[in-house]
Amino acid sequence: NGISWLNNLMSVSVVNEENPNLLAAWFVGEFVPAIEKCSDDLLIDGIMFVLNKFVTHTPYIPRPNATTRNNWYSNSHFRGAYSYQTIASRQFGESPEIILSKPLTTRNGKQTLLFAGEATHPIYYSTVHGAIESGFREAQRIIDTYN
Repeated sequence: NGISWLNNLMSVSVVNEENPNLLAAWFVGEFVPAIEKCSDDLLIDGIMFVLNKFVTHTPYIPRPNATTRNNWYSNSHFRGAYSYQTIASRQFGESPEIILSKPLTTRNGKQTLLFAGEATHPIYYSTVHGAIESGFREAQRIIDTYN
């Protein structure tokens, strides 16, 4: 379709302020399977192109000498999925994570199915600590039900 895989580069960020040469790049969208298969050199060339084009306050950005990848799309446990917020998702009356976190109830209001997981956390969606905190939230719901 003529669209570059670089359009799927969502962000490049410094991982640790004490080591500003350590960067994390996030890719999203339809080209992720192809990006996972491309060579390290091609990946680095693309990221360097974007950095040199848009990071204008730094006169010289050194080329990385190594890469480490987490191929989430190819991982059968994740298939590239994690929750994230979009502009469209914020246009509802309630945010998606609040909707997802609501228990299913019987007609008389008894909670029968509870939902936890990173996608149900109102702030820390897409994180491990969000998943853990949501588990604590649902455990507390169970405790409150039986107290």
